Amino acid sequence: MFSGAIAGLSVDLSLFPIDTIKTRLQSPQGFLKAGGFTGVYRGLGAVAVGSAPGAALFFTVYEASKARIGEYNNTDGRKGIQPHWIHMSAACTGEVAACLVRVPTEVIKTRMQTNSGGAAVSLMETVKGLVSSPGGISNLYRKF
Repeated sequence: MFSGAIAGLSVDLSLFPIDTIKTRLQSPQGFLKAGGFTGVYRGLGAVAVGSAPGAALFFTVYEASKARIGEYNNTDGRKGIQPHWIHMSAACTGEVAACLVRVPTEVIKTRMQTNSGGAAVSLMETVKGLVSSPGGISNLYRKF
């Protein structure tokens, strides 16, 4: 769990500026209005808060699922499920679990990256804005 958390956080932090630029290039308001090259670390707090728990949850659920599917596979004395299917099923299960954490942080991060007002909006202000708008907490899972 700890290794997964560190790995996920390291990847997300190192690639964050590239992700910000990509998000702004894809923004319907246009690259420059979405912030251009300024504030490429805006939204980093959301990633830092969600990255480690999301990656840790993925690896924890992946390993547990892999073990459980393997146990189920051996209950009747035959090995009917090939190992690659066990790994693939466990990875799918782990990814769904991780998305419960990752999707809200991605929604918050994207909102912060494309803040067109130019003024930095805090993580808490962004969360409050999403939760208080029509749809409430479900806004955090919009991309799920």
